[in-house]
Amino acid sequence: MAAILALEDGAKRENCVKLVCAGDWKDVDWSLRCFSTVIIDDIFGGRSLDHELLKDWKIVLNDIEQFAKDKYLNVIITSRQYITKEAREMLDNITMFRETSENIIHLESSSLSADEMKCILKAVLERSGTVKNMKKFGIKLGDCVKKTKGLYSRLLGQISGTVFGFPECAVLFASGSLMERHGSKFFKRPESHFKTYVQQLYKSGDTEQFYKFLSLVIIWSEKTQTIKKEDLQNPIKVSDHVRQIADCFGVKINIISL
Repeated sequence: MAAILALEDGAKRENCVKLVCAGDWKDVDWSLRCFSTVIIDDIFGGRSLDHELLKDWKIVLNDIEQFAKDKYLNVIITSRQYITKEAREMLDNITMFRETSENIIHLESSSLSADEMKCILKAVLERSGTVKNMKKFGIKLGDCVKKTKGLYSRLLGQISGTVFGFPECAVLFASGSLMERHGSKFFKRPESHFKTYVQQLYKSGDTEQFYKFLSLVIIWSEKTQTIKKEDLQNPIKVSDHVRQIADCFGVKINIISL
């Protein structure tokens, strides 16, 4: 999507540049006008908020925003919604990431076409080296997509989005034995398989895995579904929510156990 937007209005590939970190922005002499479009993908991290990336980008974001407002550059920034939401609290007077910004577009799996889903799933399978298993187990891309579209059709109007987007489901499907065990049926209820794995972690008797499971339960049961590291660093200041969930699992929060 970013590439398509970057090449709109007759823009040439050689005039587009992708920046990986804030240092890249500082290394370019923008006065030379070599580039007309900038792409910054997963600006604050790919899976979770990267505080170092956030700190570095924060220094130059006002300049980037001004260049875009002055139509000096076209700037395309991608970020996962939950990461942006967490980062927004630390961006102070930087306005470009505010929910009210007219420049923000939310892309959700429910709006993907069947062809787009096929392309995403095929790309994930090829990247993981498991595309050959589809034929081996007699699984068709079209069947996977039909079941996914059926899932989003049932959820449409009931909730805003789902726990997993389609790309995340595709990665989960391609990375383990789920393809062989469930075939395309996996896409009817992908969240149930994740829950099963989490339950297995809890039942394993492994102390480290138990605490990972407990962490997930704490976050899932929190209304905002987010929790900050600072909330856990001082046992005296731990919220009642964390204490209650931990108590349900027989964990007493004190200076030693935290």
